[in-house]
Amino acid sequence: MKRFLIVIFLVTVVLGLRAASTIPRATAAHFCQLLVCDNDHRVMSLACYIRQNPSMPPDSLSEEQWFCTYVFNYDGWQSLRIFPHTGTDKRITWHAAAEQLPATIDAEHQKYIHEVFPRLIAEVEAENWPQVDAYIDRMLKYQTTFAAPSSSAYPLPLICIVLAALIVLILLARIRAFAPKWSNCLR
Repeated sequence: MKRFLIVIFLVTVVLGLRAASTIPRATAAHFCQLLVCDNDHRVMSLACYIRQNPSMPPDSLSEEQWFCTYVFNYDGWQSLRIFPHTGTDKRITWHAAAEQLPATIDAEHQKYIHEVFPRLIAEVEAENWPQVDAYIDRMLKYQTTFAAPSSSAYPLPLICIVLAALIVLILLARIRAFAPKWSNCLR
């Protein structure tokens, strides 16, 4: 039984490598422009995520193609938190496609989040690369639209920056006022 499972695993890996080698490098790199929220709640591009969590891709595949093999063939998409949502408290949370989404996300967005990857994978399997790129573009637009902090999130940090700048300017003015007196003391 153990040998059977190992054989099944190896066949799956070989078939996955074959599928990844058909994903064009440009499409894989395009996909890796998407943002992901990691376990430490840091948001980064998938390309950065790959560099921080390197694997050993076969020589003929780019890191992006290798990563896309994992995502498209081994259900890695189910755990990638790539869908942002701004809650009622103005905090942005990131969700995976397969997770239970909060009720604050409207039905239309929930449907999109749950259906986009199965549709994207169907296009990858059909090798319809222009449609795959179109899905990726829509996902990037979704991320930039819903991950952008609202303008109401800016006032407090902006006020702090302005106050810090004023304090620095006041200190510099006082230092310049005393500078001639100090230069006389140093002689």
